[in-house]
Amino acid sequence: MTNKMIDFIKYKGDVWKTPLAAALSWEFSEWAGSKHPYLAPLTVILCIQLTVDKSIQFAWQRIVGTIAGVLITASIAPYVGLNGWSIGLLLLIGTLLLTWLKVEHATMVQFSLSILLVMYFQSKMPSYPLDRIRDTVIGAIVALLIHVMIFPPDSVNKAKKKMIHFADHLANHFTNTALWVTEGCSTAKTQDLQYKLETLFQELHKATNELDKAEQSLRYNPIGANKRNTLKELNQHMNRLRSGHAKLGDMIRILAKWSESGNFAQENQRVWADHLNILAGLIKEWKEGSADPKGDGLVSNGPHLQMKVPDDMENNQYPIALYMNAEQVIQDFQTANFTNKIL
Repeated sequence: MTNKMIDFIKYKGDVWKTPLAAALSWEFSEWAGSKHPYLAPLTVILCIQLTVDKSIQFAWQRIVGTIAGVLITASIAPYVGLNGWSIGLLLLIGTLLLTWLKVEHATMVQFSLSILLVMYFQSKMPSYPLDRIRDTVIGAIVALLIHVMIFPPDSVNKAKKKMIHFADHLANHFTNTALWVTEGCSTAKTQDLQYKLETLFQELHKATNELDKAEQSLRYNPIGANKRNTLKELNQHMNRLRSGHAKLGDMIRILAKWSESGNFAQENQRVWADHLNILAGLIKEWKEGSADPKGDGLVSNGPHLQMKVPDDMENNQYPIALYMNAEQVIQDFQTANFTNKIL
């Protein structure tokens, strides 16, 4: 039961952080003398995002937009009165000013909200403008402190999982390519193989985006030194996967052309089906090493794998190109020597 509670606190921050921060921010706002303490938890709800960097960015935009909107409205509203045209006029003046200053859209939205709400409430509740600024700042600070300092979102672990899944799918695609070669590289199945390779590229793109998100979040994490080291290794691993995907694409293209030439003998088909299966196994072994938090490295203890162009094929363009790609895949996934840190 205790372990489940710890796991819940550690991995389900999106469930408990917002309620905790909202409650604390309300209490702090009341303690500071606010008559509108709901503005602080409202800011908390808006500021706690999926990643730390987005939370910090939104908190900053809300604070700047709120302060600017309150100050401008409080200084002009008494002279223009409250009606639809005066609200429209202030919004126009404010947005033109922020556009000239090249302020981000999210800041402009917070600015516009502040103009609207301050114009409406300040005549009824004179303390509202000051409360809005103070409570917004309190809510943003509480939200960021809880989000950043207490079990910040583990984007690195999520990125690693996506990378491992991609590696597994890449290995499977090498196996499928070997089966395609065994069946004679039929034209009908070539298009399907290339379509699946393109789908695999989309998965690679998503995994790369996840790494980018993790890097952005760690940029603002003061206690994320170990995570940053792990992220550096993951980026190096991802470069190998990108290279493996690109080499497989080249090999499929070369095999298809070789088959179309009419010179792709059955013996060569058997050899390259075996080679592709070996490469698939190599990537799976690499993937298992990277997935094991206790592993010392990604390198097999077996003999060094080699695929060189046979002497009797030195002048054959197809096997030369294939062997060059195969050897690069081997270098990428067998010579990796990075230790895996526990995430």
